[in-house]
Amino acid sequence: MKESFSSDSLKVLPVLICRKEEVKKEFLEKRIEQLKDNLTFEPQLLKAVIINEEGDVSFLEKPVEKVDVVLLYKPHLGLGNCVVKISEYGLPMILFNEEGKVNNPLDALEYVYPGKKVWVAVNYSDIDFYLRLLSVKKEIEHTKILVLNADYLHWEKFLCRVLGGLEAIKERFGIDLEYMESEEVIGRWKSMDEERARLIAKKWMKEAERVVEPSEKDLLAVARLYLVMKDLLKERGAQAITMAYSDDPLPVPCFAYTNLRDEGTPAACEADIISLLSMIILHYVANKPCFMGNTFVDLNDEAIILSHCVCPRKMKGYNAGAAPYVLRSYHKEKFAGSLTAFVKMDTDQEVTICRLGGDLKTMLITKGKIMSCEDLEDYCRVTVKIKIDDPKGFIHKTSGNHHVMVYGDFREQLRELNRIFGLTTVEI
Repeated sequence: MKESFSSDSLKVLPVLICRKEEVKKEFLEKRIEQLKDNLTFEPQLLKAVIINEEGDVSFLEKPVEKVDVVLLYKPHLGLGNCVVKISEYGLPMILFNEEGKVNNPLDALEYVYPGKKVWVAVNYSDIDFYLRLLSVKKEIEHTKILVLNADYLHWEKFLCRVLGGLEAIKERFGIDLEYMESEEVIGRWKSMDEERARLIAKKWMKEAERVVEPSEKDLLAVARLYLVMKDLLKERGAQAITMAYSDDPLPVPCFAYTNLRDEGTPAACEADIISLLSMIILHYVANKPCFMGNTFVDLNDEAIILSHCVCPRKMKGYNAGAAPYVLRSYHKEKFAGSLTAFVKMDTDQEVTICRLGGDLKTMLITKGKIMSCEDLEDYCRVTVKIKIDDPKGFIHKTSGNHHVMVYGDFREQLRELNRIFGLTTVEI
């Protein structure tokens, strides 16, 4: 079943450039029907525009206000001046004729090269690929991050690792951040309806294969925090979240994050905004939740190791079945609200790993394969070993400790999306 469009769906304007009588009247109608049949999702297709000469480009002025991308059909040579005029609107353009016939779209490309957001599509699969990427870009640009306990120094420590701070994030990705201070977060947590939290805690206990260290009191503390986060995300219209920690009554949010990620809300540990931005990008590209972790290297096995206490149960996808889990304490520690889970990831599973640079100008990406996933006492609760081609090169070229991982190979999508956002891809 194809995904249907909403008011925020990608808006696509089909445009045909040809001289009068150069193509039959049914040409564009047929192409658009073929397009609909071959797309794997449903963007919003606007009423098509036909341009026969340079003066006709003015027909675009009204619809262009609500257009995200122009799908430009170029069945013949010539009228390059019209292509140039259309490019001056600054919209992404996909140049196409019909499957396998690229000479006329390539001719059009000459007039606008090297545009960052101009592509020649060889077939409908190409069109689907580029439209999906532009849809992802739009979703990223409409994302709002909620930062809890923003008055804690821990948050400022991580934010300062982004060169340019909030303004740079907004300028690069269009993402907004909203702050909430600890007084309000703690107040909501303390006053959370006990019965709501108890129902969540019972559900978590019932679904677990085993409960090792945590007590019912621990589960209740984290269930209350999870519900506070859920309520705030809805109230503030946010799509992603992170929280700074301190010595206060709030529990660590590990298992709250596990559930939020499974529900489609990117949630980054330790107020790490770089990891959260990376996670948001992968979430939209892959339509799957992500794992983030501290990074180690095993040169003997030609592998890197990612270890953390938050692993989604739906790594295979939001609509996939949830993996079993064992409820444990946070690391080896035992204190009120210490709740996390061991979730075993699939061995031999292909994965994509990435990390944005702190200057928001680069993204490191690599592909790997999971060798093992264990609950080790000397690491965080979930420790996954991943074989990659060049672990030493990976360590030398990355920009920090935390990396984000998702099931599947999404390197091609990330390369092109990076180009759209003006990022340089550093690939291992």
